[in-house]
Amino acid sequence: MSKRKHSAYTIEFKLQILSEVEEKKLTKLEICKKHSIPSSMLSAILKDREKLQKARDDSKFGPATKKVKLCSHEELEDAVFAWFRQAMAMNVPLSGPVFIGKAAEIAQLMNFNFTPTPLLPVGWRSSNRGEKKNKNKNQQ
Repeated sequence: MSKRKHSAYTIEFKLQILSEVEEKKLTKLEICKKHSIPSSMLSAILKDREKLQKARDDSKFGPATKKVKLCSHEELEDAVFAWFRQAMAMNVPLSGPVFIGKAAEIAQLMNFNFTPTPLLPVGWRSSNRGEKKNKNKNQQ
């Protein structure tokens, strides 16, 4: 028995499947065959319907986004991002420990129970490259 390859699908693709299910022109099984997805994936998409629609409406995620992950402390993330932009504008050298220390300091000032991990800068930078930079450029 061969293993099926794991695939991550975009929000746009998942919303397209949702619209096909809501149109009721095809059965769920026919939709699975049409898009070559397992029935468990269709079930997961249907289960996450509200989360996907919210992600589309929030415009925080582009249509090519594959995973909808929201941070647990959005205000903290925005404050750290504002500090990050200021530090970059002033050509302050930033390293992982500096970033982690500042994130912890901002969290304490905002009364968040937050403990940054050594992987924080890696995950944070990869998740904040696109949308927030574009949003801030449009505001200037």
